[in-house]
This record gives sequence, structure tokens and C-alpha cells, in this order.
Amino acid sequence: MSQFAIFVTIKLKPGTADAFRPLIEENAEAAVRDEADCHQFQVLTAEDDPETYFFYEVYTDAESLEKHRETPHYRKYMAAAENMIAERSIQRCDLLAAHT
Repeated sequence: MSQFAIFVTIKLKPGTADAFRPLIEENAEAAVRDEADCHQFQVLTAEDDPETYFFYEVYTDAESLEKHRETPHYRKYMAAAENMIAERSIQRCDLLAAHT
């Protein structure tokens, strides 16, 4: 069975990047640490735009992503970060191969 991944693009409101970064880093760390079905959670920023973030998340399956969205750390992140986000897009993917 292939794993499930999402690729998220976040465009922040101007001036919010410094406050946003620790929130997403805490959420990503907790997801990998506390969720057995979250295998990877990478946080990236655009090289030329610190207010654009990308997340690459790998889960056992789509249901695991839904469980992630019910965790205390995700809810804490969303409560604090929601008003900082200007735009968000999520691409759902089947992970066919991973080479590390």
C-alpha cells in the first residue's frame, strides 16, 4: 500500500512570518513525535519570499491526515495561525516512491 502525502502552500499576510514560524515548527515537531501515522513533516520557505511557506507531509493514509487535524497540537496551531494566513492551497498526493 502506498503512503499518502500532501503538499501545502501557505501565503502569509505581510509582517506575520516571524510569529508564524515557531507555530508551524511546533506543530510539525509534535506531529512526527506524537502521531505514529505521520511519517514526515517538512517545513520550507520560498528562497525569495519569507512569507511563502510550503509543507510536505507524509501519512500512512488519508484517514491519518484527518486524525492529524483533530490533534491538540494541530488545533493549537490553527487557532494561533489562522488569522496570519492570506492564502492556502493543498495538493493531495499518493506517494509512489521515497528515496532518502
